[in-house]
Amino acid sequence: MKTDIYIISGFLGAGKTTLIDRLLREVFDPRETVVIENDFGEVSLDTSLIRSGGFAVKELSAGCICCSLTGDFQAAILEVLREFSPKQILIEPSGVGKLSDIESACRSAKIADMAQIRRKITVADVVRCRMYLDNFGEFYEDQIRHAHVILLSRTEQNPDKVSRAKTLLTAMAPKAQLFAGAWKSLDLSSLLGGSAAHAADCHEDGCHHDHPHEHHHHDGECDHDHSAHEAFDTVTLSLSRTVTRQELEAAFRAAEADRPGSILRAKGVVSTPKGPATVQYLPGELNLTPCTLQPGSLCLIGSNLHEQELKRIFGKE
Repeated sequence: MKTDIYIISGFLGAGKTTLIDRLLREVFDPRETVVIENDFGEVSLDTSLIRSGGFAVKELSAGCICCSLTGDFQAAILEVLREFSPKQILIEPSGVGKLSDIESACRSAKIADMAQIRRKITVADVVRCRMYLDNFGEFYEDQIRHAHVILLSRTEQNPDKVSRAKTLLTAMAPKAQLFAGAWKSLDLSSLLGGSAAHAADCHEDGCHHDHPHEHHHHDGECDHDHSAHEAFDTVTLSLSRTVTRQELEAAFRAAEADRPGSILRAKGVVSTPKGPATVQYLPGELNLTPCTLQPGSLCLIGSNLHEQELKRIFGKE
C-alpha cells in the first residue's frame, strides 16, 4: 500500500506548524507518521517543537525546496520511505517555497512507485494575504493556485478581514475548497479529504486538476526563473544576552521604522528574565512563549536585509 503525502503549504508565519501539531495530536499515529520539515534560514525551531512530540522528523536545512534542491528533496523522501515505510508523510515546505515545485518532486517516477499525494493544503493569513500577493506575487500565487484546500488563519481575531480574503483567494483558486471557520471547530477529516466533495475527484495517484499557470517539472529540469534564495534574505543573529519583551518590541519597531530591508518573519529562542522563550514575529505582531530550548539565536527572514544595521538595532551580544 502506498504512503500518503500531505503537503502543508503557506507563506511565512501563516500557521503551518500549528496545523501540523494539531494533526499529529488528533489524527495521525506517531508510529506511522514522518514529518519532513524544510526551513529557510539557519534556525530550525519548528523541528525542535515537532520532535518533542515523538514523531520522526527528517530535517532539510539547506534552505528552500526549489530547483537547486529537487534532487536532495527527492532523496530525503526516498530515504524516509525506505527507512520508516510510514503510513503518511507530512511535508512542511519553507514559507517561501513554491508548492508546484514540491508537488513536482513528489510526483517523480521513483517516489510515485511508493507514495502518492493525498492532499495539498495551503494556510493563508487573512490579515496579510493582500500584502503578500502585492509584494511577492509569484511565490504567493503559486501556493494558492496549486492547493486542493485553502485554510484561512487568524479569522477569529480578524472577522472583518475574512470576506475580502475569501474573495481574493477564491479568484486565484476557484476550484479549491476554502475553510474559513474557527480553527477550534475545524473538521480535520474534511480538511484531509475524508468526507470532502473535492476528494471524490482524487484518484489513487493523487489529484490532477488543471490550475492556471501550472508548471510540470521533469527530474533534474527547472522551468522557472526565480528561486527563493534570489527573492528572500535571511539574517541569523546570535543573541546571547538576556532581553525583555519591551526591548524586542523596541528593536522590531526600530527595524520597521529605519527600514534596513523588510522583515517578513522572525523566529528563534532568546533568554528572557523569566527563562528561555521562543520568538515568533510577523509585521506588527510579536509572540514570546516560554520553552526549554537552548536560547541564543534569532533568524530574520525578509527582503533586502542589511545585516550590519540589523545587528546594531538588535544589539547582537
